[in-house]
Amino acid sequence: MWGKTQRGVSERPKQPKQAFIPKWFGTLILILVVLSAALALMLWKPWAPVQPRSDVTAGQSQDETNKDYRFYDQLPKQQVTPIPEQAVPATASKEVGVIVEAPAQPSAEISSASDSSSTAQTSYILQIKSFNDPDSADAKRSEILMNKLPADVVISTEKGQTWYRVISGPFSTESEAIAAQQNLQNSGIDSIIVKH
Repeated sequence: MWGKTQRGVSERPKQPKQAFIPKWFGTLILILVVLSAALALMLWKPWAPVQPRSDVTAGQSQDETNKDYRFYDQLPKQQVTPIPEQAVPATASKEVGVIVEAPAQPSAEISSASDSSSTAQTSYILQIKSFNDPDSADAKRSEILMNKLPADVVISTEKGQTWYRVISGPFSTESEAIAAQQNLQNSGIDSIIVKH
């Protein structure tokens, strides 16, 4: 009795458990994921080399943005005139600025720029920069005028080449010249004080 089945009662065959997701649906999802990944890689193309921008679009955008930036063209043309060694004082002054003595015989252009009444009196000028292009000198002069300081362009010829020197002044005292030099320095303009 113990291991026997009763008459009239039959054993039911065990049915396999049904899966939570049917096999065909899981296969369909897997195929869609693989196709989506392949499509994303085809659109992204990480293996393709980077193509440079076309010259037409780069040229148009550069023209639109760089209309008012002429200083990029002017910068390579600028030259710095070195100060002669005899003009640099041997001892440093106690003031903030360095003052350079002008030669004993100043050129006619610099003397015409200073007041004729103060020729007997000592005056100071700021030499800002020398250019071989008059437009660049005038642009620098306008920068100094925007700082509310007097400015002038002095024309001189040395060794057959014409130079346009931008100066500021004249100033009657050394402290006025130093204050003007510091004002220009705060605006990013370097200058040298010349005792005239």
